[in-house]
Amino acid sequence: MAINYVDKYGKELDQKLVFATYTNELETQNIIWLDTKTFKIQTITTTGLKPHTRNKGYNEGSVSNDDESYTITFDRDVEFFVDVMDTDETGQALSAANITKEFNSRHAGPEMDAYRFSKLATAAATNGLSKDETITKENVFLTLKTAIRKVKKYGTQNLVMYVSPDVMFALELSTDFTRKIEVQNIGPSKIETRVTGIDGVKLIEVEAEERFYDTFEFTDGFKPASGAKKLNYLLVNKGSVIGGTKHSSIYLHSPGSVGQGDGWLYQYRVYHDIFVKKQQSDGVIASTVA
Repeated sequence: MAINYVDKYGKELDQKLVFATYTNELETQNIIWLDTKTFKIQTITTTGLKPHTRNKGYNEGSVSNDDESYTITFDRDVEFFVDVMDTDETGQALSAANITKEFNSRHAGPEMDAYRFSKLATAAATNGLSKDETITKENVFLTLKTAIRKVKKYGTQNLVMYVSPDVMFALELSTDFTRKIEVQNIGPSKIETRVTGIDGVKLIEVEAEERFYDTFEFTDGFKPASGAKKLNYLLVNKGSVIGGTKHSSIYLHSPGSVGQGDGWLYQYRVYHDIFVKKQQSDGVIASTVA
């Protein structure tokens, strides 16, 4: 007997995967994959207004359309076998639920972030919108403000900036603005210095630095590729990217059901991708450590 674990616990698993990622808000909502691994986005372009002359009719404009194709390529899977006695003698520590929780938090979620960060950073570099730079407390505020200025036309509510812990630390100590810190002595005291936004742009600190590089190797799990550079920041207009998960499945096969011995067989697969739209490619900017 095989249990489709996704059908039974789908919402719970989706929530665990979302909580394990920084990039969940870059998911395109309600994307339709149309039963294919390649989909098209159609862009319509029109000319603008022209001066009206009262002794003549309307000025003639023109309309054109362009189809851009995007192909999903990132298809990943793994399976684990756990002997029934290992499950029993570990006090159910190796149960399917615990394996799923551990796998999502330590592997599936982090790898999804690493792939998305690196693909967006690569796109920014291809489009001439990435550069190596050293960010310090003296220049951090101006550096981030300058980057935001380049994509502000898309509306700050649509922008999200991912920053490294080093950049956040520099921003907390920035010499370009002053702050007043008050510590309340009623109850437990705490001090919060992290900056969560600039000019309406949401800042997200990527504390898990191992996910925040411009290129990765995905042969076995993920690790920074040879010559990979750490990211200082990645600024994204959410309207400039499209993507999500086309297929995700988790199956739990009971002992002896698939000829795998006296144990539980756990299988996981995820098929996903993310793309930068050609017509809004200037909406993704990256910075790498010099």
